[in-house]
Amino acid sequence: MPAAVSTDSAKHALLERLIDDASLFPPAALPMRAALRAHARLRESAYWWVAGRFVAPASRLEELAAARNAADEPLDLSVVLDSGASGAKGDTVRADLHRVDRLTGLDGVTVSSLEARLPNVALDSAAMQRIVADIVERYPSAEIAFWYESAYDAGWNATPESWLTVLADARAAAPANVTIGAKVRCGGAAAGATPSVDDLAAFLVAAHAHDVPWKATAGLHHPVRGEHAAGGGTVAHGFLNVFFAGAALHAGALDAARVAEVLAETDPRAFVVDPVHAAWRDVRLEPGQIAAARARCVAFGSCSFDEPVNDLRELGIVS
Repeated sequence: MPAAVSTDSAKHALLERLIDDASLFPPAALPMRAALRAHARLRESAYWWVAGRFVAPASRLEELAAARNAADEPLDLSVVLDSGASGAKGDTVRADLHRVDRLTGLDGVTVSSLEARLPNVALDSAAMQRIVADIVERYPSAEIAFWYESAYDAGWNATPESWLTVLADARAAAPANVTIGAKVRCGGAAAGATPSVDDLAAFLVAAHAHDVPWKATAGLHHPVRGEHAAGGGTVAHGFLNVFFAGAALHAGALDAARVAEVLAETDPRAFVVDPVHAAWRDVRLEPGQIAAARARCVAFGSCSFDEPVNDLRELGIVS
């Protein structure tokens, strides 16, 4: 299960361990040693509490192992199973899990999360059962999460309702130490990579309806939806929009019909995040409600940690 977050502060409940470090991935695309050093330096930051796992592709795990020193700080990894993305044949999950196996015994390294977008695997119940069986074989008791990402190209290739139903069935059948969840891509350089407000809302509503935890990736560099110079003036989703909408939906404070309203919000003044509560316009959440929701609205991967945190500072949400 995702780690519990603070229940005594709404701000901490919403932001604690929210940003996974995906600095190995574009557009940052840091070299391995530089990315590991930067992640280690986050421990010295006043905002370390906002940082989550270090995200690494399975294809670069040998490089990661070679770059580690025995004295390095502990490293909690989320591994992206990336063989399938290159058109490889066969059981791509199993092939990447073999790469993960090679980290066993590496001092200070824990793999607690696996992520996958599998274009060569038709996601049906049988396919998911095979994937879960391979994961359980390697993690009979240790806690592990598996996040499945469905393809999106100017629209969902398969409706969220269809593939989240498969994930919900797999989640119900999985042992207690294995979390099955969804991963949603919120942006990207390619045309059509950024889901529309309505398409992203459809995902959040379906994930809530099927009680499927989710994490996000790509495009969430800024707290609030809007045009940003670094993105060439294109409109990008905001991570406060996305995670507040998910938390409010989970808490029963927001009707499904209003999720798109939250996602479409572009006025930072519409959001309040402080120790006492988090709010969007007339919707208010208490710390306990947010903490409970974060077991379902887990984290997002960002190639930059400083950019979203600096924006939070500018908004006065963190200091």
